[in-house]
Amino acid sequence: MPSHPINQTRDQDKSRELKALGFIILLLFPILTVTGISAYGFIIWMIQAFSGVVAH
Repeated sequence: MPSHPINQTRDQDKSRELKALGFIILLLFPILTVTGISAYGFIIWMIQAFSGVVAH
């Protein structure tokens, strides 16, 4: 039965893809978002610390 190993390989691939998607959605995107927002805030804070608050 040559179709059995192929189906098993497809199931394993699907399982790995779902785990990778879960990792990306649940961990990677939130971590990157928080890091990006924090870095932006830090840059703004440093600009204001060295050059003063920009007048409107």
